[in-house]
Parts: sequence; C-alpha cells; structure tokens
Amino acid sequence: MAFAASIECLLETLHPCAPAKVEALAREKRRVAHGLLSVGLKLHCLRDAARFGPLIDALGGEGRVLDRNVFKRSEAKFCLVLPPVGSARAAVLLLECLGKYTGCRMFNNPDIQLQVCSPGRLQRRNAALHAIGFYLSSDTLRLYALDDFATTVSAEYYHRGKRLVIYDAGLNGDFDASFAWWARTARGLTIRPSLPFLSGRTDIMVGPGSEADIYNINLLATLLVHAQSSDRDGYWSSLGELFAKDLSTVLDRHLLAGLLEAPWISVSDIDGSAAHDQQFLSALQELMAYAAAEAERLAQPDVAARGSASHQETNGCGGILHEVQELLATYRAIITTIPEQSHGACP
Repeated sequence: MAFAASIECLLETLHPCAPAKVEALAREKRRVAHGLLSVGLKLHCLRDAARFGPLIDALGGEGRVLDRNVFKRSEAKFCLVLPPVGSARAAVLLLECLGKYTGCRMFNNPDIQLQVCSPGRLQRRNAALHAIGFYLSSDTLRLYALDDFATTVSAEYYHRGKRLVIYDAGLNGDFDASFAWWARTARGLTIRPSLPFLSGRTDIMVGPGSEADIYNINLLATLLVHAQSSDRDGYWSSLGELFAKDLSTVLDRHLLAGLLEAPWISVSDIDGSAAHDQQFLSALQELMAYAAAEAERLAQPDVAARGSASHQETNGCGGILHEVQELLATYRAIITTIPEQSHGACP
C-alpha cells in the first residue's frame, strides 16, 4: 500500500482544525506502550466522498493521495491509506482529528468502512482466532454478507478472495517497520528500535467500526503475532500462546472449535477461489447465527435479571460474547497494569 501522506504532513494539515488533539498525537505517534503492536488504518469511503475533497487537495491531490493504490472495497469511491501510528490510542486520535477536519463521522458510520492493519502475517489458525476474537469481542453485533469483503484484489492482482481477514500486498507497497519491538532475552525485556519483519501485515475488514474495535484488534494481533514469533523472540510469546489456547477452549466449550479449520484468510491463489469464499462464508454464518442467538437469549428479562443480580460465572448466563470480552479484558489487564520497569532489563 502507498500511504496517502507522511504522518508529519498529515498532522500539519489537520492541526488548524483540532490543535490540541493533533499536538497530543504528535507526541504519541511513534510511542509503543506495553509492547503492543503499531496500528495502521484504511478508510473505504462508500458515500460523501466530497467531504474528503479539501483534505485530499491539501495532501497533494488525487494523483498523489489516491491513485497509487489499486486496492479498495469494490463499492468504495476511494480508499484512504493512513500512515501507521504507535498505538491504538494514537489511531483513535487520528480518526478523531480526521473527523473534525472533514466533518464526517469516522466511527460507526456505514459510509466509512474501517480496515485495521497490524504488522506481521498471522498463520492460518492464528488468523482464524484473530477474526473470530474480533467478531465476538466487538461492541457491535454485525451481520456480514460475503460481498462486504469484495475488493479490487479479491480475484485480480493478489487473489485475496472475499474474507474478513486479509494479508498485505507483499513487497508491492509501503511498510513502516520503525516501531519498537518488545523482545525477550536472558536478561528479560529488550526493546528493539524496529519490528523483526520488513514486510507483512494482517488486516481486519471491520466495516463500520468503533474505538473499542481498534483497541481489541490491536490486543488480539499483539498476542497472536508474539505467540508465533521466531524462536519465541516476542516478549509476550508465552502469554500469546496461552491466550490462543484459552480462546480455543472457549470455542470448544460452545462446540465452535471446528470453525478454526475454515479458510478465514487466503494465503495462495487457490485459497482465494470462489469455492473457498463459500467455505469461509459458511463458517462466518455459523458464528454470526450463534452470536445472534446468544444476544437474543441475553435480552430476555429473566436472563438479564440473573446476570445483573450476581457475578456471571465463566460458563454462566453471560454466554460466549461475555466470555470472549472478559477474556480480552483479562489479558489486557495483564499486559497494561505492569510497569515497564518490572519486565526486566532494558537497553
């Protein structure tokens, strides 16, 4: 992907409309907290494209900002590729600044489809956990159709298929590896100045998304990328492996473990075929139906009363949505509540 502009140029453009937030973002843009991964964003604009006209002009015009990218959602007017930032908090700030500049609501807006990008290509099973974990932890219960994932590279160029989770374009694009990586050595924590890979991303095609979605995707990606890191180099590798096991256990308890075998991501031309799209859709539909039934059950007055009267057990009336949200909350607390100095030696 080709970024619409450098982060410095983008912040300079946005500053007059939201000076306080832009100044906060300028301080945060490269900061990596608690070893969580950096965050990239793509905005697929389905309608109200005119609202982005002044921003695109200020950044250099369509030829500079939009035309270098072959990738977008099939129904989108354009795809705006934002430069990555160091944290989910910075990503949320960036979207808030863009909303202020354009007058267009960035969160939970059906006209603005979010794609959240994480560095590192997840292996098949971890990509499935990433997609399922995102769906079940979201504060929005979505009903996707297969064409919601149709893009200009579904069949052409990279054969990515129609999937909720999608890889990058390989070497044909920009990749910013200049974000800190938390590694584990014999001395404890070692913070390296750049990511351990020079290319490769795993993205979630969120659709209309929320702040919570960005935070959840960032946590999920961090745990799963560290879990599969080479030679267990990632500082959170053991924690990530435990998380993957815990999430798999939740799915197994609800008889959904078989969903992990579906082709949630396309890793080859064959995987991107229409037949594999249908296999993915069948798994997604099963997940959506199960989650919708759980939500409907929880909406019943007697269930709601039991849930509010006492703390819900892990396998109690809260159901799978509550369980996955609680699971992420537990792992987020483990990662974020320990001061950096407590992790061991740093360079």
